[in-house]
Amino acid sequence: MTTVSDARSKVARRFPSSDTFAGINRPGRIEADVKNLEIDGVLPPQLSGILYRCGPDPAFPPLLGDDIYINGDGMVSMYVLSDGHADMRTRYVRTEKFQAERQAGRPLFGAYRNPYTDDPSVQGMDRTTANTSMVWHAGKLFSVKEDGLTHRLDPFTLQTLGKYDFDGQLRSKTMTAHPKIDPVTGEWVFFGYSAAGEMTPDIALCTANAGGRLTKEEWFLPPYASCIHDWAVTQEHLVVPIMPATTDLDRVMAGGPRWAWDPNETTHVGVVRRDGSARDIVYFEGPALWSFHTLNAFTEGNRVHVDLGVSEAAPFPHVDGQLVDRSKLQFHLTRWTFDLDRPGSEFEQRRLIEDVAVDFPEVDQRRQTRSYRHGFMAGRDWSRPINPEVARGVWFNTLLHIDHETGETERWYVGEDANLQEPVFVERGPDAPEGDGYLLALVNRITEGRTELIVVDTARFQEGPVATVHIPMHIRPTFHGLWVSAEDLGQVPDLWR
Repeated sequence: MTTVSDARSKVARRFPSSDTFAGINRPGRIEADVKNLEIDGVLPPQLSGILYRCGPDPAFPPLLGDDIYINGDGMVSMYVLSDGHADMRTRYVRTEKFQAERQAGRPLFGAYRNPYTDDPSVQGMDRTTANTSMVWHAGKLFSVKEDGLTHRLDPFTLQTLGKYDFDGQLRSKTMTAHPKIDPVTGEWVFFGYSAAGEMTPDIALCTANAGGRLTKEEWFLPPYASCIHDWAVTQEHLVVPIMPATTDLDRVMAGGPRWAWDPNETTHVGVVRRDGSARDIVYFEGPALWSFHTLNAFTEGNRVHVDLGVSEAAPFPHVDGQLVDRSKLQFHLTRWTFDLDRPGSEFEQRRLIEDVAVDFPEVDQRRQTRSYRHGFMAGRDWSRPINPEVARGVWFNTLLHIDHETGETERWYVGEDANLQEPVFVERGPDAPEGDGYLLALVNRITEGRTELIVVDTARFQEGPVATVHIPMHIRPTFHGLWVSAEDLGQVPDLWR
């Protein structure tokens, strides 16, 4: 077995052949500008703006010989759509970690969120890779990962402008990769767990107003320290899930994983009014469950509903060191309901889609925090032909639409040789009905070694793309992104202006 000290004494020459680094997951490592991308079909004239994407793309082979997918350096890609043509740009986020390793010419940081496995030369350095999601607020663009502060980027050049703490006002050392932008007030609502620093249990609940000024930051201690990737926000409430992906300092100090699955622990979900205090949080309980991503949430009288992807376990090692049963890692769209008249009770659960595992849910952002009808997501349909070179790690082969009013779903299969990344919704126009618009998504074509940006008209969902932008390079599967219109950017985007 390779020890930490052994790994430090060698410079890895090649990436490992594990699923994390093979097939669709092979690193791209390319910073590029490409103008006038080839297009099949016609880009809708309403699409004038930039699609931003963010994901992990390791600049160096892992220090310890292998790694988990999420631990790669943050690579941001942007796709500029305007007047029927498309350009693109990719850049690494210049985090402290990225710059230290680039200067050294070798990997220096070890296991995911485990500073005890790092090279001694970088002890105490900020380890975040800013590789998970993008945020647009108050005319500024940010890249964020939940283990650190967000990094501000220039929206046109993607130049890293530095870490962002609201001009020194934010005390939390971390920010969730899934803040919510309130479409009614324009507020940026977010939290940070391990707010006092890595391995600490503290959680900070925060709000910035529409102008970007921090207006609220309150801290509290949860029932136990856990990984909290996403959460939920309604017009009236904040919902914070405490699920049994737990941590243990002795395990981490010994070089073990930051998170381990404990099926004997109870799921606790904290609910508090947005205009209240963290002291007023009430908890609801349930069995050991896990969720990565929330579709949407809304308050209905004294009941709070949260729609999210739920599995029976998290994809982390078991607390006893064993691997978790993969059959328990299928995420199903589920509605959790919390009865505020019965604080401390078990929350209700109801599956919304039974036959297909889903993730990366997307809602018309005009309905974020409020009752809604339409939801979109990526799905994994095992009944379809599957290429084993594609079906590795985070992969999906089906685009789904659910209509909550009718209960019906629409599906579009992307193909045997393809991986579908997260869809991003763009409304057809400012007055378009909810869900009427376009879905933008990257698709990896494994046999051809390239990527596509597809545009699906939601009015003709099952017909597939009305336009396909051909990207002449492999874009390693990203996590999350967003669309920013030319109007919000303040100009029609042109990378070569």
